[in-house]
Amino acid sequence: MQNRSELKREKEGPLLYGLSLVLIVLGIKLVIVAGFGSSVPFWDQWDAEVDLLYRPFLEGSLRITDLFALHNEHRIFTSRVLGLGLFLINKGVFDPMLEMYVNAILHVGALTVLLFLMQKGLQGSMKLLLFAFATILFAVPFGRENTLAGFQSQFYFLMLFSFLLLWSAHRLESAPLKWIAVVVLAAFLSVFSMASGALSIAAAAGLLFVRWLAGIDRKAPSFLLFFALLVAFVLAVKSTPVISYHAGLRAQDPLEFTIAVVSATGGGILYLPIAIFMFRQLIRPPSADSHSWFIFSLGLWMFGQILAIAYGRGDGILASRYLDLFAVGILLNAYCLMLLINEGIRPVLARNCTVFWMLLVITGLGAFTPKIMRDIEEKKMVTIRNQENVNGYLMTGNVAFLQKDAYSEIPYPDSAKLKSLLDNPTIAGILTPAVNNHNTNRGLKLYTDKSRKKLMLAGSLLLFYGAGLLLLITFWQAGKEYEKEA
Repeated sequence: MQNRSELKREKEGPLLYGLSLVLIVLGIKLVIVAGFGSSVPFWDQWDAEVDLLYRPFLEGSLRITDLFALHNEHRIFTSRVLGLGLFLINKGVFDPMLEMYVNAILHVGALTVLLFLMQKGLQGSMKLLLFAFATILFAVPFGRENTLAGFQSQFYFLMLFSFLLLWSAHRLESAPLKWIAVVVLAAFLSVFSMASGALSIAAAAGLLFVRWLAGIDRKAPSFLLFFALLVAFVLAVKSTPVISYHAGLRAQDPLEFTIAVVSATGGGILYLPIAIFMFRQLIRPPSADSHSWFIFSLGLWMFGQILAIAYGRGDGILASRYLDLFAVGILLNAYCLMLLINEGIRPVLARNCTVFWMLLVITGLGAFTPKIMRDIEEKKMVTIRNQENVNGYLMTGNVAFLQKDAYSEIPYPDSAKLKSLLDNPTIAGILTPAVNNHNTNRGLKLYTDKSRKKLMLAGSLLLFYGAGLLLLITFWQAGKEYEKEA
């Protein structure tokens, strides 16, 4: 029996671990955005936000249905609502840097939710190891494209609502009505964040189906919810269009598809832990209330995301925008190794495999980090030129500023279309003064050098305090383990 002080420590531990992760990862993101972010809209933002969201909003022609309209394969309702909210908060100025800061909070929030849900299946020092590993993993800015492009909030919304959907589906038996309501809401928001939200629904349905096959959950609410999720999945897939000009991005044959899957899974080695875990779950299914079903559903979700991206993007599967998703898969596999240690199954082998696997991952992180930082620096140089050329055209009307290479010189693939957008007074009027020197409305002024310095300092302090807290927790936990052994 655990005494009251031990129970209190078990509750406080994850809160402190989570706080250290939030401080460190959010601090790093703030430093990156403050140091390398730009307030010039980039690529899809000109169409999806500037022209099709903020312009009609200001002109009074925006309809509720427009919030659910397609953007390529996706219906980015959640990102549009967030964008409008931030636009109003920023006093009618469109500043992508505000979106970047909010996205940083959104990403860290989604990860924190996931970790608090995952850690419930671990005991003792394994909880600390999970949070410590997650902190190292997510401190590396894999998804620098998402970090430095405000438009990418849909990835973080997808994560957040998918985690809540799968947790609710796994908890269904404990309170059917309550959890069904959460499942329905989370499923809706997942699908209307990104097209791959359909795969989140499929993972939840797959979880219920496997438990039904195993004979551990054949109650009416579970069957009805499975059927409803199946119908929702079919409708979501059928309503997702095939974008003809994306055909060249898709895997062109089975070999290219296989290579993409192998690349995303580290040759299969990085995903062996979750594969073994899921196999064990199938041959020896636990009771319906077991926490392991949540981990199983995350495995279904992760494999679904990998297969879908491998098909849809082929050899572009390792583009930085997808790496925030794949990092969740790395965390999931680490969890499965820690679970083996907690269960005491072949403890020496389990510990050795965990150490080897983590060293492999951390070595990879160390090897990739310099390239990631070079990419971030290059992105900064690109956005500086983008901003100078857009502002140059708006100040002089000289079209030569826009008749330059897309991406490296101008922030849109079509110079003629960019000119027509900038010629619209509504659009030109909502850009920050850094992008259009004619404008005087500075909004929250997050793009200014003064604000950048303040936020960089804030990020540095968060990082410092988070690292200090993590060290204190580590020593505290080590002391408690020593006391137990003594």
